Amino acid sequence: MSQEKNAQDQVEQEALVAEWLKVTPGFFERHANLLAEIQLKNPHGDRAISLQERQLSVLRQQNQALNQRLSAMLNFGSQNDKTQGLMIAWLKNLLLAKSTTEVRQVITSSLGEIFGIESVKLIAGKGLPKYCGPIESCDAVIKDHLGAAEQSLAVVNLPTGDEQLLLASTSKEKFTPDMGRFYLEQIAELADAAIHREQG
Repeated sequence: MSQEKNAQDQVEQEALVAEWLKVTPGFFERHANLLAEIQLKNPHGDRAISLQERQLSVLRQQNQALNQRLSAMLNFGSQNDKTQGLMIAWLKNLLLAKSTTEVRQVITSSLGEIFGIESVKLIAGKGLPKYCGPIESCDAVIKDHLGAAEQSLAVVNLPTGDEQLLLASTSKEKFTPDMGRFYLEQIAELADAAIHREQG
């Protein structure tokens, strides 16, 4: 019981010390020697390090984490800009197409470049189940439309036409069950509108 009480007292005392240091910012300025004298366990080895070294280590880790997040954000933004540019070019080509045949060619050829995938097809009818994910989990009827090297795919219906859009990739991570389908559905709507504009 006394050990538990001692442990509790120590926790309370440490909390008081920590709180006191927070409200006394000039303490280490007046006692700068303590920064070098107080020894802490090195998280990356057995050697003890000073409080100052430990603080520098923490700052380096935080800086590295921030740099990684910034790099990821810049890369994501750059990829989004590239995708947006390709989408605008695709829409422009859809508008310039002068026949249904040209529209279909624009749909299948340009979408491969936008998504960085190897296969885009317009499938007649609505016989394929809507799907997004790896090939091994898809319905057997979908596999009949795929090549040997393709590893993931998405199937979306054109809203008003009796057709489906099939996009397939040799990368297993390109299309996953948890990815949002909103973007794909929008593309299917635009493709559908372009086809029916020419048919009308």
